[in-house]
Amino acid sequence: MLPRLAEMTEEASETAQYLAAVDRRDQRRRSAAGSTGVSQSAGAVGHRPPPFRRTAGPLPHDGLFIRRNNAFGTRSPLGVRDLIEQGVIIGQDQIRFDDFVAARTDQVPGPPPGRAVAVSHGLASVRGEFKADEATTHFLEITLKAGEAHPEDTPAEPLPVNFVFVVDTSGSMHGEKLDCVKAALQALFDKLRPGDCLGIITFDHHVRTVLAATAKRDLPPERFAQVVSALSADGGTDINLGVQYGIDEIGRNAVGGRTVNCLYLFSDGDPTSGERDWIRIRTNVAAKLRGDLTLSCFGFGSDARMPELAALAGLAGGHSTFVTRPEQVGADLLADLSRRDHLAAIDIQLRLDIAPDVEIRHLYGHDLVTDPRARAAVLREVGRAAEQARADYGAEPLPDLVTEEKGIRIFAPDLAFGETYWIVLELAVPPGGEAPEAGSATVQYVDTVTREGHRHEIDLSTGFTLAEETVTVHAVGLWTSEVTFHALDDLYARDRDSAKKRLTNHIQVLQGVHSKVPAKEFRDDQVTLRKLMTLADSLDTVMSFSDTTPGSPMATAVVAMTDFGKVRSGFWPQY
Repeated sequence: MLPRLAEMTEEASETAQYLAAVDRRDQRRRSAAGSTGVSQSAGAVGHRPPPFRRTAGPLPHDGLFIRRNNAFGTRSPLGVRDLIEQGVIIGQDQIRFDDFVAARTDQVPGPPPGRAVAVSHGLASVRGEFKADEATTHFLEITLKAGEAHPEDTPAEPLPVNFVFVVDTSGSMHGEKLDCVKAALQALFDKLRPGDCLGIITFDHHVRTVLAATAKRDLPPERFAQVVSALSADGGTDINLGVQYGIDEIGRNAVGGRTVNCLYLFSDGDPTSGERDWIRIRTNVAAKLRGDLTLSCFGFGSDARMPELAALAGLAGGHSTFVTRPEQVGADLLADLSRRDHLAAIDIQLRLDIAPDVEIRHLYGHDLVTDPRARAAVLREVGRAAEQARADYGAEPLPDLVTEEKGIRIFAPDLAFGETYWIVLELAVPPGGEAPEAGSATVQYVDTVTREGHRHEIDLSTGFTLAEETVTVHAVGLWTSEVTFHALDDLYARDRDSAKKRLTNHIQVLQGVHSKVPAKEFRDDQVTLRKLMTLADSLDTVMSFSDTTPGSPMATAVVAMTDFGKVRSGFWPQY
């Protein structure tokens, strides 16, 4: 059976769209993507894999950086390690950069009583050649760890959610796809609070308001179940009208700054009715969008136009998910809902002032922002975070760090309870001392428990709260994540040999580092990468349908093109 593949772009904001076009991994992607944020289709000519060990020059001591992938923290419903275990390969633009360390927080101190977040740091000398950059001598880590749960003795009334679902009920959604949506809606309804609102718009070649947005307290469960069970599929696909209706409907209960407004689109294909041009659809939707809502899209099946859905979601800072398993939809919706209750810190900003004689050889999982448009987008997000702190928590944010021109500045995503945020650098420290002078750091955020801004001033050369082994485990884990990025990029370019060579080399690295630092994680990650190699060997192989039910229209055997390339490029290549 062909392994399942998915493209689940989770952040499509203006910043992310630009950063998606930046060369994160190698020169090939820089020239292919350009400034449009559009990836080359599978089979791109001239693919040259990036080197297995970084050899470029040092990073600047002053610059604005942003986390490479999604805006959420480490507690995402799905990660690449989990998906590989389930036989799924996904596009690397979706992988959390910290996926190989996300569950490895036991050795990181938690916050003291009455606080939401702890800030820790550590420095470790590199043992042998187990580093991403050949010139590296030390790993430096700064970690923000939120508590496991909001303190029960601290009152914090979460904002009510205002969810509207725009459901494609065209004929192609019949069966498992629509059943999946129904199950997810019912599961979400059961988790809502009495003051939360929910509405449903359906569209085929017509658009209908099947459930005006209503507070749960005013919507009997049997009434909601009746509405959901009555959804049926038939007709064409008027995405343009459906989404615009959804925007109108969400205004029924939206209260600026006092409700969490989320619009969700479920669809499996191209518009076939009404407005069919995606550019005009985006223009129409953008003209109606409010500044206080997000639009997220779920694509079902190989005909789903994920690049277009991702661009649509990007208009309002939502996420775009390619659905490979029915439970995915419910998990994603519940994750969005649960974050409402569980934010620990917002408006998180860091500035690292690394000593002038210390080279910064690598910064895991973050990209340098150089384009003026991307910088402006980041600074707009900084302004929104400050507004959120005032409106939602009555907290006055501290003066911004990231707007200055000094030091490595990082604007981090909001942190929920149970999440951890990692900053790990590879440094080249000049010889001449057992205790290198690494520099200093400032970390600040608005704590949702104390409802005020907090600032930490850190001497990066002393007062360590993370053990050297912990820092090494985290650094190598992040390196493993980046190797996985590159390997999936190779597979996308149909360069299976480079992917396998890259993974094989890194497995040897993990074997070597395990001999010096016998941490369980290094052994476990070898198994995960071997499974990824096994999946790679199975791409584009024959799918047998000999076990299908009698009378099935499927052929007994077909040669399948991977959904991976199909979903990325937005069409199915014809043979």
